Amino acid sequence: MGTFDVRGLVHRQNGNWTVGVTVSWEQPDGSDPEGYMVLLRDPYAGVTSGSQGMPDDDFLDDWEGDFPDFDFSPVFPGPAAVKTARERLEDRGFVFVETESFTVMDLEFTHNYEIEVVVLNNTDSAGRGVVHPFVTPDCYTTTHDLNYCRDQAVVFASQPANMSLLNVSVTCVEVVENDDMSDKGHGQGKRNKTVAMATAWISWLRPVQLGGDVITYVIRLEHDGKNVQEGVFAKSVNEDANRNPLVPILYVIDQVSLNKTYTLKVTPLVNKTGDFSPYGMVAQLTFHTYNLSADGCFPVAGTQGSASAVSGSPVATPGAVLTVCCLFILLGLLWDIKTAYLL
Repeated sequence: MGTFDVRGLVHRQNGNWTVGVTVSWEQPDGSDPEGYMVLLRDPYAGVTSGSQGMPDDDFLDDWEGDFPDFDFSPVFPGPAAVKTARERLEDRGFVFVETESFTVMDLEFTHNYEIEVVVLNNTDSAGRGVVHPFVTPDCYTTTHDLNYCRDQAVVFASQPANMSLLNVSVTCVEVVENDDMSDKGHGQGKRNKTVAMATAWISWLRPVQLGGDVITYVIRLEHDGKNVQEGVFAKSVNEDANRNPLVPILYVIDQVSLNKTYTLKVTPLVNKTGDFSPYGMVAQLTFHTYNLSADGCFPVAGTQGSASAVSGSPVATPGAVLTVCCLFILLGLLWDIKTAYLL
């Protein structure tokens, strides 16, 4: 029962949207259970609403009328009823299912839940429960109903909306590397080298559901499930609450490798205090840097490409030297002709 599969269920009826999930799991190896006991929990229940507390005044102070007669005769309990494992779990809110699947509806969009599954054996014994957290589908991403989703409550924030890949192109980068072919007597030299890399342009909009103002977006770029250490990109992007929410945020990832697959994850950080981490739902986008032509970074043999130094100073090329030499020769010939004419 180590693997869980969660499938979102979204329906529209009479202008209203309903969301639910079907959670399925694998039957434990070597077991023939009678069924399973399942409990759905909302870890954020009551977070958005304040505590009502208890009144300070004693209710007896406002009691009107005579006090009833109380019977203080001792009461002796009867023998305790022996409950089965199923009954004990049902007292805690668990429900019984016969198969490795559980469906529940009328949940909230963009919300964290937990499901606990306990194996109920034929010997009237129950195994240890396995807890699996999951998130219901994002409201706007699933329904594209902006007016409806704006009115749906959320603890922190839904995921950034309309996350899109605008373009991926090749960037020619000048780097300096050690020149192992330099004279040994003069130490190791340096040389300029052109490297072809990729640049990606991505955009997104402010989340539709907000439990507070978004302060910033936390950025994470991954390759094969690990954080990317190369490249030039910001690890966070600040948000302005007074900014037009319909204007997209433009984000650039520069100087990453060609022929790779990257996943960008953007998580909004909400200005909200409490006992929970104030991070909203993460939006992610996967893009590839395959099939990009790098020919522009490497001129074909026999042609002269432009050169630039890493420091920004111009670099003399053979073509430039030849041009200067021809100019001096031409000036010399013109001077000789002028001199011969005057003589």
